Amino acid sequence: MNIPASLQAHYDTGHTCMAVGLLLQRADGTTMGLTSLSVPRKIDITPWNSLPWNLAGLTSFEFSPLHGLTFGTLESTAGFEVDETSFVTLNNGQTFLEADLLAGRWFSARFRLFLFRWDVATTTIADDIETLKVGTMGQPKVESAKITMELRCLKQRLQQPIGIVSQPTCRARLFSTGSAQCNANPTGFRHNLTVTGVTDQGRFICSGAGQSVDYFGAGNVKWLTGNNAGIEMQVSSFASGAFVLTAPAVLAIQVGDTLIAEAGCRKRLGPDCRDKFGNVPNFQGEEHRPTADRILSGVGG
Repeated sequence: MNIPASLQAHYDTGHTCMAVGLLLQRADGTTMGLTSLSVPRKIDITPWNSLPWNLAGLTSFEFSPLHGLTFGTLESTAGFEVDETSFVTLNNGQTFLEADLLAGRWFSARFRLFLFRWDVATTTIADDIETLKVGTMGQPKVESAKITMELRCLKQRLQQPIGIVSQPTCRARLFSTGSAQCNANPTGFRHNLTVTGVTDQGRFICSGAGQSVDYFGAGNVKWLTGNNAGIEMQVSSFASGAFVLTAPAVLAIQVGDTLIAEAGCRKRLGPDCRDKFGNVPNFQGEEHRPTADRILSGVGG
């Protein structure tokens, strides 16, 4: 990362007045600024007010002190290994709510970690800030007294599979668009429903869901209201209006909660792609591919 000339001159004096700043933004747009200072600090963030950040035209943003905030060792490597660090804060139930952490609301949130001068009247990016790392947050570790948040650099994206692996079931995500994607039309396959009964954290009933057995199996629900608003969950099975989630919800599901339920796809050519979605030309699997045993069995095997 580039160091502004004026900041480098400040470093050269040997008498630095620097603090750590951390800008965080969740997928739902919730944005938070933290600092190692003992008092709040407003910073001009205009140069950062562009994609992928969604700061709604803000020019000045307040970074708040967080009691007990400490950062781990910051490392940078020349290879493709993912550079990671972390920060630890007290689990005081104020800044980071334990329920939000366990529900995954902070997972993959964007972050920008930087140093800034606090001895100037107005801290600006052009003159007073050195960016150390940008990337996404990993899994939080929640303990009774503290919370540890993992910070991963942008090289984390290079760890994702690249290319296509042949398999009998479809590789595409349902309703994804583009080359070698599903490209099915989602119209008619997303349904607004209301919870009318709750069995436990992983099972609930929507009496208005009259679809056939397993219609929503392997699908998703996105909560619109209630404790889980904004969270998506995967459906394991469905029958007679009753949903069973793949993993229980962290926050309580209540009668009256509203959601969007998306039809499920179990990635099969016949029952799903052909019969359910009428999307055979876009099937991204090789269902009739011979198995390894068949290929190696030889003539007449």
